[in-house]
Amino acid sequence: MLCRLGIILTLGLALMLFPGFCIDTQAKSSKKKTTSCKIKQKAPSNKKISSRSKSRRVASKRAKRRTTRKYSTSRASYRGYYSGSICETPPLMKITPQRDGRFLLEPLSSQKPGKTSSNPFATDRQKLKGNEDDYSLRPQRQSPIYPRWSFRELVLAMAKQYQGAPYALGASLESSRATDCSGFVQYIYHGFQIDLPRSSREQAQVGKTVTQRLEFSRLLPGDLLFFRRGGRHIGHSGIYMGEGKMIHASNHRNGVTITDLAQDYYINTFVVAKRVFEVRHPD
Repeated sequence: MLCRLGIILTLGLALMLFPGFCIDTQAKSSKKKTTSCKIKQKAPSNKKISSRSKSRRVASKRAKRRTTRKYSTSRASYRGYYSGSICETPPLMKITPQRDGRFLLEPLSSQKPGKTSSNPFATDRQKLKGNEDDYSLRPQRQSPIYPRWSFRELVLAMAKQYQGAPYALGASLESSRATDCSGFVQYIYHGFQIDLPRSSREQAQVGKTVTQRLEFSRLLPGDLLFFRRGGRHIGHSGIYMGEGKMIHASNHRNGVTITDLAQDYYINTFVVAKRVFEVRHPD
């Protein structure tokens, strides 16, 4: 009993002498409780932010996977379509330069029957005359065997005459002033007794395959170039001029024009280059 009374008296004296001791302990306990409450309140916000960032990351990963899948499938279908369906035939015409400046034409494969001019080079030379450097236009005995005006240059010169012609889908220079891309190619080569199909997709099945990549080092002037347009099928054609340029019937705004091929559009949509004639000089 005496011990208990002593303890009670000491506690009472301590409370009387140090009254702020109890208040401080209560305040500290309340502060700890408030901070713990604040921490508990902040925790769910962090969880929300982390969940949002995770959801965004997952969505971006899914979008990347979808794009890569689409790209891979489109590339696979592109390769499968073009590598398996493009036919290759020998060049349609053998061109042999003659001593008098003319060219001997020898068909190398069966061509579609059609109207061909009896002497196309005579009419074309009359249209293109006036070049003093063309030895083939000067009837001299000591003229060189190989004229400066090669057959490829003759094809390009005839194509350049129609530069600026308007574009019209389904039209041809044979019956109107306007033309589309395949009609332009068909008309130019028809003047040299090389008969090509009407559509660009059918034209791509004729001739010797030069390359399926747009490599200028492997191309020669007069080669036919084919491109995709609006899908994975061939829908555009033109004539290679050399130095990375092409003459073609482009669209309603430009018509027949000369275009630089060093552009992403033509590089990405290029399908194949075909050679429909070969020049063989006499021995």
